Amino acid sequence: MGRIMLESSRQPVCSSHPDQSGLRWLGWPGGGRTMPIRAAGDGFTLVELLVVITIIGILIALLLPAVQSAREAARRTQCANNLKQIGLGMLQHEQTFGFFPSGGWGWHWVGDPDRGSGAGQPGGWIYQILPYLEQMALRQMGSDGQPDVITETQRQQVAEATKVAVAVFNCPSRRRAIAYPHPIEKNWPSAVPASNLQAWNAYDVDFTGRTDYNCNAGDVVRQWGTGPSSLAAGIAGQGFTDMSASTGICFQRSQITAGDIRDGMSNTYLVGEKYLRPEDYTTGNSQSDDHSILVGDDIDLQKWTQNPPMQDRPGYIDHWRFGSAHAGIWQVCMGDGSVRAVSYSIDPETHRRLGNRRDGLPIDWAGQ
Repeated sequence: MGRIMLESSRQPVCSSHPDQSGLRWLGWPGGGRTMPIRAAGDGFTLVELLVVITIIGILIALLLPAVQSAREAARRTQCANNLKQIGLGMLQHEQTFGFFPSGGWGWHWVGDPDRGSGAGQPGGWIYQILPYLEQMALRQMGSDGQPDVITETQRQQVAEATKVAVAVFNCPSRRRAIAYPHPIEKNWPSAVPASNLQAWNAYDVDFTGRTDYNCNAGDVVRQWGTGPSSLAAGIAGQGFTDMSASTGICFQRSQITAGDIRDGMSNTYLVGEKYLRPEDYTTGNSQSDDHSILVGDDIDLQKWTQNPPMQDRPGYIDHWRFGSAHAGIWQVCMGDGSVRAVSYSIDPETHRRLGNRRDGLPIDWAGQ
């Protein structure tokens, strides 16, 4: 009995001699070999390494969609925040002046820092809300104290202002907030041929800031033209199109008040994301994305609701509709300042009504 217990208490020892396989053998003294252990310092076999690499690859493949989804969710949230700030800026403008920012004079004009806000301001709605987005310095570039004269100082300094990109006007899901090519001579001849002007009141530049957000111009496209051919004509109210039939919030020389939105602020689009085909994100070759954010009334800055919104689609050009780079939804700020994520499958009639501030028709948001 004592011998049995003595033998059972013996500890295993390692043989001091490895065999040709590089393994040492674990065994009992006086007994046969039982199991091999790897010699100190030996690495993984090739098979083991390949298994580990395969497992890591599978894990990455499983995690990558989740990471991308989280990043897009963050970008979409930032986009919604941009729209919120823009909408609040437009509402502050309405509280200050008694009307929403005007659409400006036309695409051959940019903002004039000495001409205030409203129908007398050549620049569009973005130019007019810059002070409410902490961009007063940009708004005032080129000011020379002469509202009824286009001076050399204005042409030079306002041209410099058009080069500036403002982050709040770019959706991070689409592109960075930087200046993009401005091939104005290719897409639209200069206001004054061979004059080096991008507009009557600013010299041409090669790169300008852009916007991914457009105001609501109504439910039916109204052609507005290029605007007046001189500052004097504009001041006199000449060279403009009759826009009285427009049903939106911002259009050429508009001065829409909160009281004009008879369908209700929460039932009328204010500003939303615009459609742009992916090929034109950075080229400046789209006619609805070839001008500065400081330009007057143009398809770069306004959209209509006669057609439903659409996700950006390679190869498809549409200068008139709202849309977005986001999958499944586009985002819009309503007249009351709230931001909504709206499905691309929204009922076309509902979408059209939301672009008309005064048609008196009911809005059913259920399922939209």
